[in-house]
Amino acid sequence: MLMTLNDVQGCQIQATDGPIGKSKDFFFDDHSWSIRYLVVDTGWLFGRTVLTAPEAIEKIDVAAGEISISLNKKQLKNSPGVGTDLPVSRQEEMKLREYYNWPSYWDVYPSGMPAAPLIPTLKEEDAEPSKADAQFGSDAPIDGDDRLRSASEVQGYHIEAKDGEIGHVEDFVVDDEAWTIRYVVVDTRNWLPGRKVLLAPTWAEGIDWAKLLVRVNLDREEIEKCPPYDPDSLIARDYERAIHEHLERKPYWV
Repeated sequence: MLMTLNDVQGCQIQATDGPIGKSKDFFFDDHSWSIRYLVVDTGWLFGRTVLTAPEAIEKIDVAAGEISISLNKKQLKNSPGVGTDLPVSRQEEMKLREYYNWPSYWDVYPSGMPAAPLIPTLKEEDAEPSKADAQFGSDAPIDGDDRLRSASEVQGYHIEAKDGEIGHVEDFVVDDEAWTIRYVVVDTRNWLPGRKVLLAPTWAEGIDWAKLLVRVNLDREEIEKCPPYDPDSLIARDYERAIHEHLERKPYWV
């Protein structure tokens, strides 16, 4: 099922023995744009935020505003302390995943599905790949996992087409089976009042995290003529197909 992160932001988190807080944010990695953690604000219960991985999510009921997980309150309370201020260190992640017996996603994809292509990080003068990337490849693990990104932080990033700016990131559309971000919701209000479109992150040419900018390999006219996105309607496969056909891109489900 495709859902937006805004749909599940602030949902009540139901542990196996009762409510434990609300969803606060999602962390994804900028290599595969896969959701790695749900950030849960436990409020008065534990007085801290905790991380849970998609492996622990059993059911999402958008209409009821609830997310059910396979963990109990004691497990969450005794979980290793992991700071939710990015970057989260790989050492902290390893402790957390060992505690819950979750697989290491840097070795195995949680969904069993291949990751999406790497989206380059734009640097000054489009700097050469790092020595680590050159030696081990783009999917190599790194010591400090500065590839984890906050979804709420990226909302508002500017979208730049080949011939100029065209809007900003408003939301994300997530596949809750593969736990991959399939689309970025682009608000083009400054150019096309009231119009929103969906663009796949894999169509990005690169991301400038310092300048809060996503550069896409598309012309403004191509984006302007994309089938409009209605946040109040379900995302049907026919609608997705129309987007891909318009931009002449291969669908992710093929």
